[in-house]
Order: sequence, then structure tokens, then C-alpha cells
Amino acid sequence: MAPVSLDQALAQFKPDDYTVRLVNAIFKVVPYSPELKPYRVMEDVVKASAPTPDAILFAKARQQSMNQDVQDVVWMAGILDSADKGIAVFSGFKAAYNMLKGNENATETDPQQRNDAVLKAIGLSYMAYNAFPGTIAERAEAFRTSQAGQALLLYYASMEIALPFADNLATSGGNLVEQWISKDATSQASRLASLGGGKDMGEAVGMLQQMTGGIQRVVDHASKYAKPIAESARQYAPGALGTADKVAGAVATAADLMPVYTYLGGRLAAEAAVYRALRA
Repeated sequence: MAPVSLDQALAQFKPDDYTVRLVNAIFKVVPYSPELKPYRVMEDVVKASAPTPDAILFAKARQQSMNQDVQDVVWMAGILDSADKGIAVFSGFKAAYNMLKGNENATETDPQQRNDAVLKAIGLSYMAYNAFPGTIAERAEAFRTSQAGQALLLYYASMEIALPFADNLATSGGNLVEQWISKDATSQASRLASLGGGKDMGEAVGMLQQMTGGIQRVVDHASKYAKPIAESARQYAPGALGTADKVAGAVATAADLMPVYTYLGGRLAAEAAVYRALRA
């Protein structure tokens, strides 16, 4: 796999792009959301992370941007967006078929979406593990406290769990994500490995065990704002404007067509490169 220029990965998303506006719309209605300032090039990330950057730090950050682990963050983000598009197309065709058949549960969330949510939790853990150096606990903490890590967790919690599974969350006793991961992590890790061309996901599964509690806490927070998230997000999610698509789950499925993980994953990779450069 040829190295990806993080400058290009950052520059492909402008402030007025629908993907960026979708994320900002979600974060606007959820308290304590991170503020995502535009990153045009790596220098912007360095300036946001270091009070007095210099030429040496800029050079180190660019060098770290070519680190294979950092590059794998960008790679995994693309895998997650590919999985998203697959479930969105599948769900869209299934909903249309059910509506034609007069099925009252046409917009009901499919079990496949739950599997997809577990798969993406493993993908996030893979990204967190590769983005930062150190022990499992140190990597999880660095991801949790990074701006891009917070953004990825909140987007995931909002659009992959809180919107499509609002009813399930209300009856789960507060540990829905933990239940799913405990039951399905191994099978979904195998599925993700197949999507990724057979790359080993063992470290990601171990990382997920460290991150599960934190993910659940973000889900609990985001679920309190499911309705305003859906109302705010649907103006930017393709195909989610019609009367039949005002259901929160349909908004989340429509958002799957947008390259959100590519956007946020590029930011995470850039922040990870600077994190590594500051400690090199």
C-alpha cells in the first residue's frame, strides 16, 4: 500500500462540505463535544498541538506522518466507510422492499446494523491502537484525550448506537455496548479482517476490551440527545429529508453514505503524527 499524504487527506474536506457540516451539526447539539477547527495541512495540526512550534517539530511531524502505524489509521478509516456504504445500500433496498410489501416495520433496524456497530467498534480500537505508542492503557488514554479521538467516539456513539438503537438503549440497563461486544467481538473481528484483506485484528480486540467502558459512557451521554441529533443531522444526510425518513434510524443509515470516518480518521492520523513528533 503506497503511503498516503496526510496533507491530501486533510485538504480533501473543506468547512462547507456536507460531511464536515454533518459532524458539526451533531456536535452542536451534544454538550461537551469537541470543537473541530479546520485542518488544511499538517502545519495546522502542529500549531494546534504545540504552543511554540518550530521548523524541527514541523519536520518531525511530517516524518511521523509516514509511520506505518499512522498510515494504517487512514487505511482503517477507509475500510469503515466501505462497510458503512454496504450496510446503507443493503438497508435502503430492504426498507424499500418492505414498504412495497406493506410491512409496518419497514424502517425497523436490521440486526445487521448491530453487527456493523460492533465491527466499527473494533475498527475504532484498531485506529486507537495504531495511532499512539505505549501500553494498551496509554494508547487508550491518548486516543480518549485527543480531539480527533473524542470526535470519533462521539460520532460513533451518536450515529451508530444512539439513533438506530434508541429503544434498545432504553431497556438495556445501561450496558448495551458491553453486551454486544462481549457476544460478537470475535466474529466481527474476523469479518473486519476479511474486509481488510486478512490483516490481523488481534491487537484491536485487546484494545477494545480497554476501551469498552469508555465507549459505553459516551453512548450513554449521546443517547440523551438522540432526537435533537436526528433533527440536526438529517438536513445533511442524503435521502433523509422526506417524511418517511425522519426516523432516527433512517437518518443514521443515510449518514452511512458519507465518508465521515475518512474525514475524522485523517484528523486522528495527523494528530497522532504530531503526538509522536512531540515525544521523538
